[in-house]
Amino acid sequence: MKDKDRLSVAAGIMRSEKAFMGPEVLHIDLTNRCNFNCIACWCRSPLLRDKAMPEWERKLSLPLDLVKGIFDDLACMGGLRQVKIVGGGEPFMHPDILQVIRYIRQKGRGIEIDINSNFSLVNESIARELFDLGVDSFTISLWAGTPATYARVHPNQSEDTFNKIKNTLARVDSMKKAAGSARPRVTFHNVIFNLNYMDIRDMINFALEVSADNIQFVPVDTVKGKTETLLLDSAQRLELLSSLRDIRKNYTPENRLYKDDSGRMVTLSDFDSFINRVERINMSTGAYDEDVVELYPCYAGWLFARVMATGDVVPCCKGHRMPMGNLYKNSFRDIWFSDIYNEFRRNGLTLSKEDPYFSRIGNEAEARTGCYNCDNLWQNIPMHACLEKLRKNPLLLKAGEALLKLKREK
Repeated sequence: MKDKDRLSVAAGIMRSEKAFMGPEVLHIDLTNRCNFNCIACWCRSPLLRDKAMPEWERKLSLPLDLVKGIFDDLACMGGLRQVKIVGGGEPFMHPDILQVIRYIRQKGRGIEIDINSNFSLVNESIARELFDLGVDSFTISLWAGTPATYARVHPNQSEDTFNKIKNTLARVDSMKKAAGSARPRVTFHNVIFNLNYMDIRDMINFALEVSADNIQFVPVDTVKGKTETLLLDSAQRLELLSSLRDIRKNYTPENRLYKDDSGRMVTLSDFDSFINRVERINMSTGAYDEDVVELYPCYAGWLFARVMATGDVVPCCKGHRMPMGNLYKNSFRDIWFSDIYNEFRRNGLTLSKEDPYFSRIGNEAEARTGCYNCDNLWQNIPMHACLEKLRKNPLLLKAGEALLKLKREK
């Protein structure tokens, strides 16, 4: 987000008013179709049984024309910095994914495109096209550092799938080196639970082996009564913490780099935050942000939106049960600027996360893993810091309000 855009957004937040431009970040679930049944998945884990995503919903995909309409609106609204193609399914099962990426590129070369994928369907030809289209990053849900663990946490896959992904990543690395390009960046998103926590050092070694750029570690987010069996017990948590503290000896917090004894490096984003989460995780519910989220208001209503494969537009990463509107009934622009969205914005600033208004965030209110395992803290905390600076600097505040006035007049 440009500085002037951030100033006007911040000024709007301070006045508790409506949004005056589009979201900074858009997550879009192109499809719910998936070729995996990952053991900790909210939608298809075999542990979910009757709570799994229903069959009719698993087949949903957003049509190309509807997706184009979203980006037509966003181009007019301004503010968009990043698009993350993600969701309840595997993006590469959408028949028009490459056309979608081309269209996003047509709407703005400065928009960062990240694709969150299991990467099993990406072959050399597709990887080449994604490279040529200028995709900025791949976030790969791997959850393992060895073939054996990979097969364990992806019940319908074999060790061969892990090795295929490894070979594709080697081709991506070759393309980048041949072109002298740092992009697409490769991030491994590793959800940690009791079937893979012992693999954590192997996860780092694998990332180094394939020249990945970054690893994100996050604790498992469970579904009450179904996937809680994946939670670490006390002994496993202590074992994991011991491994993490040992890994930290090769980690530099200032630049977030891990460097092994041979000099190879990989970024461990939010590594200290992950350690802190493991230290304070509630062993019975899996909640780990309970003592943090109440320190910050929710600013997601100004900064973020997620489009579901159902056409629902939801206000935060875990807002799938709290739609602001549906794209089969209204345009993205109309939904974003609607009264119901403004209500969410106001309540995010003023209400406690305990308030019944937020009970539809996450899978179940009683589990306290909705707002209390917030996936938008990475936006809320920096915006809060920006607002604090604005409050202390009258000149900056006046500049923000002037920009806000201009946007109102438009």
